[in-house]
Amino acid sequence: MAEMPENMTELGFPAGRLYPDDIIATANKIAKERFDIEDIVRFYYRPYLYLDTRKIESANLDIEQVQIEIAAALTEGPGIALAVARGGLAGPQAMPLRQQIQRNFHPERSGDIYVVQDLYWFNFDKGPVAAMHGSPWRYDTHVPIIFAGAGISGRVVHRLVHPVDVAPTLSALLGMTAPGAARGTILVEALGDDE
Repeated sequence: MAEMPENMTELGFPAGRLYPDDIIATANKIAKERFDIEDIVRFYYRPYLYLDTRKIESANLDIEQVQIEIAAALTEGPGIALAVARGGLAGPQAMPLRQQIQRNFHPERSGDIYVVQDLYWFNFDKGPVAAMHGSPWRYDTHVPIIFAGAGISGRVVHRLVHPVDVAPTLSALLGMTAPGAARGTILVEALGDDE
């Protein structure tokens, strides 16, 4: 995870804190100025901003267009690397950051705009928060995977693997069928089959 923004600033990196209240206030201001809609934000649950679609429909505006315009304006704000409207996630994504956002998206539960904080910025509630997770940056997405137990030989493996590989690997170790929703591949090093 990232160091505290205050420490990163002392080291010469541009960093800071991005607060949900500020994101909400900015989105509400944009909606008022551009669409004459008061309090368009229902709530912000990091990293998603949820808009009041009933207000957008009542104003006879295109929901997707409103999402796109608010996202574009948020992207210009301090501490925000990228804001992406849910409509901007469809189709192939060439940019790795957008691919990560797309993998985090669920059509029924996700919000209207995904907000990514700048590198080394915290995107969290006000208060004495000294650590946070949830950004798409490398320092926050690197996940060490450790398998230990009878029949697993001790060793270090240096190759790209993914957290989705854990379920199929555990299933193979236990001699079971992988869960139906499992998408990863078996990490043969844990089975000792690659020697």
